[in-house]
Amino acid sequence: MDNRQLEDLLASMTLKEKFGQLTQITGELYVGKVDDEMVETGPSYPGHVLEEETLYAIGSVIGASSAKMTNRIQAEYLKKSRLKIPLLFMHDAIHGYRTIFPIPLGLSCSWDERILRRVAEETASELRAAGIHVNFSPMVDLVRDARWGRVMESFGEDHLLSGNLGKAMIEGYQKVSDGRISPAGVAACLKHFAAYGAGIAGKDYNTVDMSLREFYEYYGKPYEIALQEKPRFVMSSFNTFNGVPVTASPAMLKEILRGQYGFEDLLISDWGAVAELMKHRVAGDGREAAELALNAGVDIEMVSTHYLAHFEEIVEKRPDLLRDVDAAVRKVLRLKNELGLFEHPYADEAAEDTILLNPDALAFAEEAGRRSCVLLKNENETLPMRPEHRNVVLVGPFARTRELLGNWACKGRFRDVVSLKEGLKQADGSRSVAAFDTLEDCPRDVLERCDYIVVAIGEHWEKSGEGHSSVKLEPEDEQQRLIRAVKATGRPYACVCFSGRPLALQDIVDDMPALLWCWYPGTRAGAAVASLLTGQATPSGKLTMSFPRYSAQTPIYYNEYSSGRPANASSYSSRYQDCGIGPLFPFGHGLTYAGATYSDFGISGSRITDTEDLKVTFKIRNPSRYDYSEIVILYIEDLVSKTVRPVREMKAYRVVEVPAYAAVDVEMSVSLEDLKYLDADLRRTVEPGAFRIYVNDLDRPAFTIEY
Repeated sequence: MDNRQLEDLLASMTLKEKFGQLTQITGELYVGKVDDEMVETGPSYPGHVLEEETLYAIGSVIGASSAKMTNRIQAEYLKKSRLKIPLLFMHDAIHGYRTIFPIPLGLSCSWDERILRRVAEETASELRAAGIHVNFSPMVDLVRDARWGRVMESFGEDHLLSGNLGKAMIEGYQKVSDGRISPAGVAACLKHFAAYGAGIAGKDYNTVDMSLREFYEYYGKPYEIALQEKPRFVMSSFNTFNGVPVTASPAMLKEILRGQYGFEDLLISDWGAVAELMKHRVAGDGREAAELALNAGVDIEMVSTHYLAHFEEIVEKRPDLLRDVDAAVRKVLRLKNELGLFEHPYADEAAEDTILLNPDALAFAEEAGRRSCVLLKNENETLPMRPEHRNVVLVGPFARTRELLGNWACKGRFRDVVSLKEGLKQADGSRSVAAFDTLEDCPRDVLERCDYIVVAIGEHWEKSGEGHSSVKLEPEDEQQRLIRAVKATGRPYACVCFSGRPLALQDIVDDMPALLWCWYPGTRAGAAVASLLTGQATPSGKLTMSFPRYSAQTPIYYNEYSSGRPANASSYSSRYQDCGIGPLFPFGHGLTYAGATYSDFGISGSRITDTEDLKVTFKIRNPSRYDYSEIVILYIEDLVSKTVRPVREMKAYRVVEVPAYAAVDVEMSVSLEDLKYLDADLRRTVEPGAFRIYVNDLDRPAFTIEY
């Protein structure tokens, strides 16, 4: 359709049909049968939605998938729809659709925008093959509290990295870098605006309370950065901000999101969030809830139907909202037209099987899994296994399981997953590999022959994700006993851990000579991890979220504000009296087998100006046999400022490919903009003075510069 035809279509719509386009429901109402390709999580819909005039004016469906199912729903809908406006299908493919990649927190530990972009591209291809047009991803909520269950969906505790990785995924989903959507792409939905990851005490859906300075400088920054890639959707968050639920906040959604951050496209509520305005007690009934959300700028109501139930009363009271309604419907129609749905509303069922789980996607899932793992500890080069380690015992709850996808695994299936046992056997068929859930299950003769033990522990995938906040981050007592029992055997051993969040390891870390943190690596999990355990590749990931020593140490993060009494040996300093200072494993930590060294540091000058950046140069030498990706992180420290600043703050990072037995020259820039910050009056400023620059090593500055 051309624009004139779209405008004619809009003009022909009744008010109910317009509000229908701004309503999203689940798909079972159309087909009456739910199979394993449909999420049956819809609410008990009120009677007005079941009326044919309403049901066949709806704009979009969430949760249905597979080309067969989406086509079936679309055909039923179009058969009875007056205007024949096709449905949009939307889904939550957070880290893959059928081919599952590492959880986003794991992916972030690669620090590699290329990997995140490719993950999104592969996911988009599978979604379109299944008849899905919009993906509720990426989530760029800044998270500093590992108790929050949805930390597994995040990119960690740094605002710059979170924004850049989200931006890369938006480009990958839409497959065009200017805000359009390629024929093979899907519309990306940035979420959750705003500050959803800052819920008090790490509780999901909880209140958020922070200064605007903290918001603009940190929690709002990932959205601001990612929005530069022009996602077609933004999702409003469940939480309150400054005492107002975001879904009902013109200040957040109109003034900041649309006004200051420049977002011009479709804004969708989170699941049932419009109805929840009544539970927040800012709306007395459904009509008030709908009016508040519309007034705040929410275009589409997700799986509650107060827009449709009360539109006549709303427009009678607020006729000024009709202009917003028309603008929202126009955006919906234009998106459907851009996706080609008016001419081609159905997916190609024949093509689906060739795209899902295709060999290239699976190979890349394995690469992404390798790059996501972080080697936290490796005493005496316990890892990788040596060639003489021929009889290997795997023990622990993750030794044989295929449940390595993590939460929000969309349509991933455990039967497609490579287990750790299978991965080790595939990595070296000449090794003997036996796997047991407990050490007691291992026969005595097998243990006596064993010359290496891998202890596979972690947190079950269902214990992280939405609605799964936890107060206890320590590993289960049974797992701690297992590690100590393995230690008592006297055999060489290493630990691998699967989880959706950082865990608190202080009580057990001394009993683990080596620890490889694998997060949840996805469909090719066992193959990815085995390649690292056996030394076919080196771990290269670095943490994007600090690991607390104990649960009660959260929230904990690297860029905390300077204190008048910084932590030291004295009790009268900013520390806990019964806990070590700082995280157990800090942001940016990660070991390799390569043993690379940094040298030949240089800088282009000692004073930064308005017109010229400073160039920081150095050399990375790799004395090992591994070709690998070295992650370089540059931090600054403002020595004196009128407003309190973080003790350190990352300003740049690079993923550098370092060939085996080679040296690579690296250059990074520091600009005046990198030194600026928001003062107490929310003005972006920088004061004359000295700044220190650190490269990876936070204990030893590389340079001191002046402005």
